[in-house]
Amino acid sequence: MAHIGDLVPKSGIYTEPGVVVEKKENGNVVVSTEPMAVNKYHRYTNTSGLSENEKLKFNEILDQIYQKEDMTERINDIQVEIDRLKTEPQSHNIVQYLRNQQTYLVRESKKLPNTYQTDEKSIVKTVI
Repeated sequence: MAHIGDLVPKSGIYTEPGVVVEKKENGNVVVSTEPMAVNKYHRYTNTSGLSENEKLKFNEILDQIYQKEDMTERINDIQVEIDRLKTEPQSHNIVQYLRNQQTYLVRESKKLPNTYQTDEKSIVKTVI
């Protein structure tokens, strides 16, 4: 099922990626290849799979975070948002995309968040 704002890669004779901007009752979708339409939903990463409101919220969060230049600050700020949002069941999808974005930044910068929360059961104990 396609959502408004889902990325449409090159298809058929159309060589430019686009974004779903309208869904018709007959099952067809209207795709815009206008760069600003694509940028509206996919400024940081491919957010296909999120609803239109989730895409907008995700981008709003990262717009704030990406105002900072320091990668470590970005990683830490994303972690703060993850920890805040994961208590809200309706934000589960946004949290997953934030984790993916944080993972991308960790790989790029080779830095880790200063602190993070995890389930106690996921901690591997070593015996010395």
